[in-house]
Amino acid sequence: MKKTKKITLSSIREWLTGEDHTPSPIEVADAEDAILAFAQASAVMPPSHLRSKILSRVDEIKAQKDAHQKLELDKLPMLADNANWFDWNELAQGIEPPDDFENIHLHPLESNEKRELFVAWVKEMVEEEVHHDLLESILILDGSCECHINNEKGESRTVRLGQGEFITMQIGETHDIVITSLKPAKAILEWRKVAA
Repeated sequence: MKKTKKITLSSIREWLTGEDHTPSPIEVADAEDAILAFAQASAVMPPSHLRSKILSRVDEIKAQKDAHQKLELDKLPMLADNANWFDWNELAQGIEPPDDFENIHLHPLESNEKRELFVAWVKEMVEEEVHHDLLESILILDGSCECHINNEKGESRTVRLGQGEFITMQIGETHDIVITSLKPAKAILEWRKVAA
């Protein structure tokens, strides 16, 4: 009978760095126990405002899941802060960028006198830009990013977005977007046309 060694964080590190070893089911269970024990020993209670924000977000996600409806390509709604991630994520399933896209790839969903609508992927960043004739809205389907925004008064803010989160850049706001996830961010991108 093969003897299994005790699983430690250093042995997990060895597996991750390339040791030629396939762990047995017992070793995997021991590793899971070690990781859980480490997480419990290192756990920190979040501040009450953060706890409330997290619980509120969980409630929002549950409500969106309960309200999920199939979107039809010929009747797509305008993006808004109450956009349902489940609806848009289902619509974008199966739409993939080419394997060799450089940094940004846009897959068109709609183009008319009111708006341009895309499924968008960004690997690294969107360079600084400003729009004077359209509102740019983003609903993150997968991944995460950080938006650096400056308004016409010179006021700056940074907005971090993750899966299911939404933002609209207002007319005249200078902004750039930096991807913070390891994989490209996937989003619904809407350019709503307004009079200049």
